[in-house]
Amino acid sequence: MLEPRQEELLTMVIDSYIKTAEPIGSRFLVEEGELDWSEATVRNELRALEEAGYLTHPHTSAGRIPTTEGYELYLSKIDPAVLGVKASETEKLGAAKKSGSDYESGCKNMAKMLVDLSKETVIVAFSSEKMYYTGLSNLFSKPDFAEMKLVASVSRVFDRCEEYLPRFYDRVGGDPRPYLGREHPFGEMLSVVASRFGEDDASLIVLLGPQRMDYKHNWSLLRQVRELI
Repeated sequence: MLEPRQEELLTMVIDSYIKTAEPIGSRFLVEEGELDWSEATVRNELRALEEAGYLTHPHTSAGRIPTTEGYELYLSKIDPAVLGVKASETEKLGAAKKSGSDYESGCKNMAKMLVDLSKETVIVAFSSEKMYYTGLSNLFSKPDFAEMKLVASVSRVFDRCEEYLPRFYDRVGGDPRPYLGREHPFGEMLSVVASRFGEDDASLIVLLGPQRMDYKHNWSLLRQVRELI
């Protein structure tokens, strides 16, 4: 059980890491977070969070980055009911859906707009055999996949997407929610926010990105898509 100060620092580290893609140090937190605690106090708390398994640090940096366990705790503290999107985002998603000549093309257009708004990759499966994805360049432009071997690894995921997606179908319900690497078949380097939609919730929409994705924004966007679609 973490103390309130440790929970606050963990949230700050993850929010900052999501924005910067850089390991987060004690000095950064004290200066950017305008904390009343000393840098030494923050450094000790970060060390405690690392020992508890919520943070880790690259060998070349004194800063910390979240572990999967850190993200899990972070997500458990988010109340999706308080999340929301900008009115302009709702308008753009709604207009994209209406621009389609039929239901399927409207969903595809909405997926393209979701790619633009989230800067992630989107997969739409109208059934476990019929799928469409867009925004793959967003994924590979992330600093998380700067190494070519990581790009090759993630590329193989999409080469076998038709095999992976049916295995994920039964795990996803109607309410959008995040799934970390252990909870989906696309690989532990990636996270997804996913939801069922359509008649009898037979279709599936997946917003996919690195584990360092903006969960709050992506979760909000998919909740809005679920309402519009």
